[in-house]
Amino acid sequence: MSESPPTNDPLDEAFADYLRMSDAGEIASREDFLKLFPDLADDLKELIEAADLLGNVTLGGQPAGSSSGFNVAALSPNAETIATSAPADDSSGDPDVTLPMANRAASDHGPRLPYDLGDYVLLEEIGRGGMGVVYLAKQHELDRQVAIKMIRSGILADEGEVRRFYTEAQAAARLRHRGIVGVHQFGRRAGHHFFSMEFIPGTDLQKKINSGILDPKEAARYVRDVARAIHHAHHKGVLHRDLKPANVLIDEHDQVHVTDFGLAKHMDSDSSVTGSGAAIGTPHYMAPEQAGGHSDRVCTESDVYALGAILFACLTGRPPIVADTVVQTLLQVVHQPAPTVRSIRSGVPLDLETIVAKCLEKNPGKRYASAEKLADELDAFLEGRHIEARPRSQVLKAWHWFEGVPVVGALTGRRVLHTSSTHRRFQAAMLLGLLLTPLLAVSIHIGIQHLPDVMPKSIRIAGGVDDGRYSAVAKLLSDQIERTQPGVKSDIQPTQGSEENSRLLSNDEVDLALIQAISIPPEEELAHVAPLFYEPIYALVRKDSGIETIEQLSGRPVLLGEPGTGSRACVELMLKTLPKSFGKIQKLSGNWRLLLKENTPQAAILCLGQEGEILDDLRKDGRWRVLEINPEKVVHAFDRFPLKDDITDSANPVTVQTLATTAILMAKQETSDALITAILDAWYGIDSPKHRISMKEASQWTELRLHPAAEQYFSDHSDHPDKRN
Repeated sequence: MSESPPTNDPLDEAFADYLRMSDAGEIASREDFLKLFPDLADDLKELIEAADLLGNVTLGGQPAGSSSGFNVAALSPNAETIATSAPADDSSGDPDVTLPMANRAASDHGPRLPYDLGDYVLLEEIGRGGMGVVYLAKQHELDRQVAIKMIRSGILADEGEVRRFYTEAQAAARLRHRGIVGVHQFGRRAGHHFFSMEFIPGTDLQKKINSGILDPKEAARYVRDVARAIHHAHHKGVLHRDLKPANVLIDEHDQVHVTDFGLAKHMDSDSSVTGSGAAIGTPHYMAPEQAGGHSDRVCTESDVYALGAILFACLTGRPPIVADTVVQTLLQVVHQPAPTVRSIRSGVPLDLETIVAKCLEKNPGKRYASAEKLADELDAFLEGRHIEARPRSQVLKAWHWFEGVPVVGALTGRRVLHTSSTHRRFQAAMLLGLLLTPLLAVSIHIGIQHLPDVMPKSIRIAGGVDDGRYSAVAKLLSDQIERTQPGVKSDIQPTQGSEENSRLLSNDEVDLALIQAISIPPEEELAHVAPLFYEPIYALVRKDSGIETIEQLSGRPVLLGEPGTGSRACVELMLKTLPKSFGKIQKLSGNWRLLLKENTPQAAILCLGQEGEILDDLRKDGRWRVLEINPEKVVHAFDRFPLKDDITDSANPVTVQTLATTAILMAKQETSDALITAILDAWYGIDSPKHRISMKEASQWTELRLHPAAEQYFSDHSDHPDKRN
């Protein structure tokens, strides 16, 4: 028997010991066993009790019956599982088959059927995969059909295989979702390790694909439902790591059920079925980090990649990466970009192609951040709404093709594994040109430098809360762009403010974002476009509170806004600038609308624009006055600001001192020059928005890390009379 791999998780090892000793009748009592593992006792007890709920362990090898605590009423009346057919011999080299584990013992042919397994009788084999065999079985006690999964190598299984087998059972058992095949019971009978699960009558997604390419909306619905199920698994701390069409079962009511958690990994544990360096899963559907053997880098976005590959297969009838051998497939998954969906099936909607492309990004950070985000995008497509992802530009597609030329790939660091005749002819012509004149290289360089000068057909702007200044300004920009740029579609992304806007921009989910100066992350890939307006901090108190100065807020409850917003972060930072004598306040969280209710807090400190619905409502309310904020020192993120206070007495406004931060329009350094120029023309072309920072003042801000096109824009307009203020 081959040596089993080392165990990474003591809890898994202790639980395996418990199963083995229970089956052999070597445990006098559970309490005595737990005393052997004092450091793990609480977690181990919880795991054993959870297993009891499934009826997984019976001492002395007795079959578990209805007395195990299993809830019969909770079962679906149509419960069943279908496992897909796979070759009985792993030597076929079929890259669609899940890669087997290293050190696997030689598999036997399984028990002779029908086979009595305690409370179950195995009737027929219905599936065989990389690690296990699935049988249709009948459970005597409950008189129902179930699926039984057993270790493929049977009684010859080594400890590593047993541990992996129970890792799968534990992973599936902790999940309760209508889109995931449920596990009933697991344990050992007559030397065979097994677990029983639902049996789903119907088909599977691979068979659907084999019978014909799916309708785009049908494909989107299937993958959306799978994504919802996988999000549940991720929420429970489980990565699937072997998602593929064959592991998506479809019942008689056309509902999906995800199965086969044989390669699952618990995110809250270092345990795994393999160590770093081994590629595990199904090559055609593996994420690049998985195909490269970096199992320690596998994350929720790895399952998102697999979901995108499944959607690709549903839409085209084939996986995104196809090669002659397993090794070639793995190498291409790591190094080669996937083809676009519409290059294979031209009738697929552009939005679906865009969704697939985002899932199949080589960099996990550029994929959807969660399976739930992917499901939401597919919902938007199915409902005819705009999706958040942007299609790859023609320039980017051309560059990816250009990198396929071997000499170009070598220069850019991309490994070219397969060269088409077109690429070879292009390379020959290019090399000939290089021999004839070095000007060709210069021309290519100049051409690449000008690639960003393309105005996109659609842009997305991250705004803010529905009734806030950010949303109002984003709408002004959006409307102006659509008026001045025919054929360009502009959409506004509602958000919770600066913190979310920073994340969306960094993840390429929007093109432009309004962000407070204090919330701008120090990322070199982000660029300033223009300072837009100041955002003063309002220290508000009830007129009947008796509070006259900001120092008198010490020890009192004060509303600071909603957590996670840029406004709240701004206020929190401002409080740190106040002298130590100020003391601590009782921080309250909530929306500014609380100030309009009857039982309002007596004080609030909020970072607001100088106009908008918020201020209008506070003026009308009439119960509030503004306090002065004038600390001795001002930190870098703030400026002293003379605020026109028309809230205390709207008929007789006065000027009070406060602090203010700045709202900045941000983009990525790679954003096209044409878009930056167009958005600046749009902003300064709007008829006098109140309190806008003028072009002249903006051009004098030397501390900004301006986008090159913005820098050029302000330079070009520096000598012009500034009428746009």
